[in-house]
Amino acid sequence: MSSLPRGLPPVLSGAGPEPVDMAKADLLAQDAPAISLEIAADMALELYGVSGEIRPLSAERDANFHIRLDTGEEALLRITNAVEDRAVTDMQTAVLMHLAAVDPSLPVQRIHASLAGRSSEIMNGPDGQTHVVRLMTFLRGTVLSSATPGPGLHIELGTLQARLNRALRGFFHPAAGHYLQWDIKQAHRLRPMLDAVADTDLRHRLTRLLDRFDAEIAPRLPHLRAQVVHNDFNPHNLLVDAPQATCLTGIIDFGDMVHTPIACDLAVACSYQIAEGADPMCRIAEMVAAFNAMLPLEDEELELLPDLIRLRHATTLSIGAWRAQRYPGNAEYILRNGAASLRGLNALEQLGNEAAIKALHAAVRAPLSE
Repeated sequence: MSSLPRGLPPVLSGAGPEPVDMAKADLLAQDAPAISLEIAADMALELYGVSGEIRPLSAERDANFHIRLDTGEEALLRITNAVEDRAVTDMQTAVLMHLAAVDPSLPVQRIHASLAGRSSEIMNGPDGQTHVVRLMTFLRGTVLSSATPGPGLHIELGTLQARLNRALRGFFHPAAGHYLQWDIKQAHRLRPMLDAVADTDLRHRLTRLLDRFDAEIAPRLPHLRAQVVHNDFNPHNLLVDAPQATCLTGIIDFGDMVHTPIACDLAVACSYQIAEGADPMCRIAEMVAAFNAMLPLEDEELELLPDLIRLRHATTLSIGAWRAQRYPGNAEYILRNGAASLRGLNALEQLGNEAAIKALHAAVRAPLSE
């Protein structure tokens, strides 16, 4: 009997797996898979021939495990929620393989081949449900949400996001049009969740914002450039070099990918970078200027951006309240972005759309700082 390989299996690039049809389900209403360390270790050994020190990682929908092999190599074992549309899972796998082919230096995870040579495998969990299992490279770094951004980091953030969008321009997958509540263009579907927002004043503000979306924003979205985007360029999904961050080292978690306007993807990133103090747009202005330098923005995209940022805050606050009410045991994780979203929403409302749009136009016209 031959011995199992000691190192990680090869990574895959190029064309992704064929999508598989599966009935759609509402992932927001599902718990993450209940996979123990022992079961995860068995899956890693049986499917990929790897073993070593294993520990769980926090996640909202999937079961993720960090593996450190005896060789010192590291990997991420991802066991997908059983109710996730299988075609959507295949899309997330395919995009990482696409990026490995078209822009190999992008700091994203790679897909390791299974012992059978496949990009993913199917396994039964302890409850009898089937899960997609993938082994990915593990990106080291400090999560940006736990770091202090240094000078120029927001310029790099805008540049990297634009670069990722450029790399995704040629990517297509039949599952890209799936329904995702975190997609800003789906904001009208938040209304049933507003009852979970305990603060009456905030609930009324969110209702008015959704009224504006229905009347003025949604009709304009079909006229914007759209493609498959990451859709969750937030500080929890970005890695930097150190707690005092000088550069970005990784983009993780493509779980919210969807086909939507580029401006919506940029709005997601900007929503987490509203500054405190008298100039809440200063960091966003740097990001947008850098994004625009690599991927020029159209006037209508700039003019809609402040509204789209506010709608991202509304999405975070509504979904957070709704999910925390249903899963109180995981409320701390679910609500981790709530306070920042409320602060951002307050800042933009106090500034006003006209001033925010003026700041964005000035940013893209100004020379980009080194």
